[in-house]
Amino acid sequence: MMLAALLILLLSSSPSPATGDRWFCSNANATHTPNSTYMSNMDSLARSLIAGATKLHSATGTTGTGSDRVYGAVLCRGDSTGADCGRRLRDAFDGFFNHDDGAGAAGCAHRKDVALYNELYHLRFSDQDFLSTFSNSPEWVDATNPNLVPTTDDEQFEEAVGELLRALADAAARQPERYAADKGRWPSREGHRTVYGLVQCTRDMPSERCRACLHGVMAERREKIGDGKMGGAIHGVRCSLRYETDTQFFTATGKLSLQLAKRVN
Repeated sequence: MMLAALLILLLSSSPSPATGDRWFCSNANATHTPNSTYMSNMDSLARSLIAGATKLHSATGTTGTGSDRVYGAVLCRGDSTGADCGRRLRDAFDGFFNHDDGAGAAGCAHRKDVALYNELYHLRFSDQDFLSTFSNSPEWVDATNPNLVPTTDDEQFEEAVGELLRALADAAARQPERYAADKGRWPSREGHRTVYGLVQCTRDMPSERCRACLHGVMAERREKIGDGKMGGAIHGVRCSLRYETDTQFFTATGKLSLQLAKRVN
């Protein structure tokens, strides 16, 4: 009986963030209580935004008034399916933002300004208006493959990565989905190798805002990830990028993926 009761408790508990998730919070003085109007507004906004992102991969919005006003943004990576996107976002919100004991977000429990990043999804909710300013903060920098290319190949490698990401940024800014993924070649001394890249903005961003945001994280890439690293990512609230050497980490969608190869080979 005790074992059965324990099993039921485990199955009914809200999940904690998955391994690899990164959370951020700010302003320790700006907090809410579990049954507060702010929390109720955040729950309501989250349900609305998750429904929108399930259809369109990202959604932004706000609800409430005065000190209980909540601003939010959620995003699923552009190669995810709608049902999978919605499930991941719901699990992340329930496991992170509704964890009353703070176990899923030690140090961030009940903060008003919180963000959660995963390779496949992002969420941010705040009492500060980060939407109208198109702020990309906070950013999660992840050296996904810290191995270095040979020193003799470093210059060619960085040129290839930069060219691929610039082409993807221009493609994403032109697409309603604000998403693009593709591959390029770099002529290493071991022979031609492949670099895969992905960029994405939230769908509500105007074309030039999306392009400017992506160019901003591209400008940070070498300093924050490091020269010659074979894989890395910068995830932000408004835009993100990732590249990997010899590893296709995204699913080709047919429409937006693998269409730039001739331009970047």
